Amino acid sequence: MKWALWFGHILARRIPPQDLVDFGLAVWPQIRERITHDQRVNFLKSVAEKHRGAFLEDLSREERASLMNALLPLAAREFSLIDLDFLTAFSFPDEGYQTKATDL
Repeated sequence: MKWALWFGHILARRIPPQDLVDFGLAVWPQIRERITHDQRVNFLKSVAEKHRGAFLEDLSREERASLMNALLPLAAREFSLIDLDFLTAFSFPDEGYQTKATDL
């Protein structure tokens, strides 16, 4: 794994960000094949939970709100809103997410 990380660092320094994203999307089918259908939701949830800090690291509260406002229409097109259970997902508003106006 060390060689892959080393190689990844080299690629990240030399290849434009969009090309790196395109590369990731090109190899995603091979990754997806290795994850059973039953494990896919848990895998994607784990990826989002483990790595959200890396993606949001230097975004201000306003930038995060702007990002979320841009992502919500995309999510609404991909996920059937009628099937979502918002009361379960947000049943404890004081736990699990930020309620104060401070940056993370």
